[in-house]
Amino acid sequence: MGLSTSLNTAIGGLNATQLGIGVVSQNVANAGTTGYVRRAVSTVEDYSGGNSSVQTSHVQRLLDKIVQHQLWQEASGAGYTSTRASALSNLDKLYGAPGSSTALDTIFNKFTSSLQALQNDPSNYNLRTNVLDAASGLARQLNTLSAGVQTLRSQAESGIANGVTKVNELLGALTDVNTRIVARPNDNSTADLRDQRDRILSELSQYVDIKTTEDARGSISVITGSGTQLFDGHPTVKFSFDEHFGLGADDQWTSDPATRGVGTIRMLDTSGNAADAIANKVFRSGEIAANIELRDKTLVQAQAQLDEIAAQMSRALSQQQIDATLTPGPASQGDLAFDLSNLARGDTLTFDYQATAGGAKQRLTFVNVAAGTTLPASAMGDANNRVIAVDFSAGPAAVQTAIQNALNTAAGAGGFTATYDGTTLNIVDDGAAGTRDVLGLTARPTSTTLSSAGGPAELPFFVDGLAGTPFTGSYEGGSQTVGFASRIAVNPELIKNRELLVVHDSGLPTPEGDDTRPQLMLDRLTKSQQAFTNAVGLDGNSATQNTTIANYVQRVVSSQGQAVEAAKRLDEGQQVALASIQSRFQETSQVNVDQEMSLLIELQTAYAANARIISTVKEMMDVLMRV
Repeated sequence: MGLSTSLNTAIGGLNATQLGIGVVSQNVANAGTTGYVRRAVSTVEDYSGGNSSVQTSHVQRLLDKIVQHQLWQEASGAGYTSTRASALSNLDKLYGAPGSSTALDTIFNKFTSSLQALQNDPSNYNLRTNVLDAASGLARQLNTLSAGVQTLRSQAESGIANGVTKVNELLGALTDVNTRIVARPNDNSTADLRDQRDRILSELSQYVDIKTTEDARGSISVITGSGTQLFDGHPTVKFSFDEHFGLGADDQWTSDPATRGVGTIRMLDTSGNAADAIANKVFRSGEIAANIELRDKTLVQAQAQLDEIAAQMSRALSQQQIDATLTPGPASQGDLAFDLSNLARGDTLTFDYQATAGGAKQRLTFVNVAAGTTLPASAMGDANNRVIAVDFSAGPAAVQTAIQNALNTAAGAGGFTATYDGTTLNIVDDGAAGTRDVLGLTARPTSTTLSSAGGPAELPFFVDGLAGTPFTGSYEGGSQTVGFASRIAVNPELIKNRELLVVHDSGLPTPEGDDTRPQLMLDRLTKSQQAFTNAVGLDGNSATQNTTIANYVQRVVSSQGQAVEAAKRLDEGQQVALASIQSRFQETSQVNVDQEMSLLIELQTAYAANARIISTVKEMMDVLMRV
């Protein structure tokens, strides 16, 4: 090896160690900096003309990209679970712990206990006052819970708006950094830019689940878990969100802008094509997906449960149950002597039947609605309780035809015959035992007065506080049930005249000590089986459920506690998974000061050795020059 080769080798080594010392110093200085990835100098030995020389390549970031991608996926999951857990925890606080003094079930039980006391002493004025006070407290609690649910929905709406704004900002920032990286792919200074880009992607992953790829130029491409491309050297879509404020129970998401009561996420691509990101399920994880689910599903379901409680209480106390008389014989017939045209909008007629021998009991529920009204999906019932809209004011022939068509459809090949003359409805089966059997026919008209001549014991105890009218479950101008928990109130006429809690027949004055009405109210709330619609989705069950109102209230409160515990466990598990992948990522990317100091000593030794070679070569060349 000649002196010039030795000198070139030593100079190359000196430059490499100088760069290495600088990188070590930078590593140590940023040991506590979030998002900083440890660096090292990558060198290669080049053989040229039979001689070797060391050449510095570039500064290399030490990280496992596979683990980094897993880290971003887990971060999206953590953003999703933590957002849901936080919201459900706040919802659980609204309901209160089961059995606590502020819990919904405790307040409901206070109301039924006051009815029990009044039943024992109906003429006691103080006990009547206690019933109305307890009922008012229950109505106010439902109002408060409903307002709380809608506040949480509004917070989710704001969370979506903030998330969309942040995603747009991050994609814009990513454009700037990515452009600078591509402009100088072999420049050692791009390590800082790559750290910055990774921090942007890490923050982006909290809002939306992302996957990334990098091309040979160093440019990044980003797609969502659903396959929607967000970035390819520049943003490929721009998101927008039309935030709505002060959400109410009837403000819900639909794909139709004319009926949509909440904001939706629109995305516009570079070609000017627009699409609805929510309808296309672009967001599947991260904070935005969690807020969408909370606003449009979880909290809507919570509101539906409250509305169902309020509606069922009102119906239980105000709806009469007029059962048809079944005539014995080979062909059962229900002779319902009731003018169905007098059913209020929202009142129902139920037909129970059996289609096959030993088969399950099935039901058709006919709801009185105005002609042309389409029932919402939440009111359509299920396979064992199909709900059909009928305009009972349309005239006997039209009513009979509508009922007969429904019977034919339900029974498959028919088997039931309906006749209606405007007063009496008859439904007759096919006369063959075990094939098509009538089991029951019941009309449920709403009692709209507190007292009348020969009046029933049922009463409009609770009313729609906004309209000041009895609750019938009407669908005129939208479902009266939706948001009813926010409007339910005790009938003000009862508060003015407390004796109406007992007296119901104005034609033959009821003795004030008569317990008929208090006992009916107590039994309807605690003993009578009510059919709860599938809209509430309690315990994940989509079928109509028959249970008492008291039991249903307890189940709603306990189910909320179970839901928040499940959300917390899921979030805790996700945080453990995130911490685990973070630990794996840091094994290679995090700076270890002791390791860096050890490397610094090696570099200093190498620097001294290269310097000594240069000095020796210089001395030898001086000797040669003197010779």
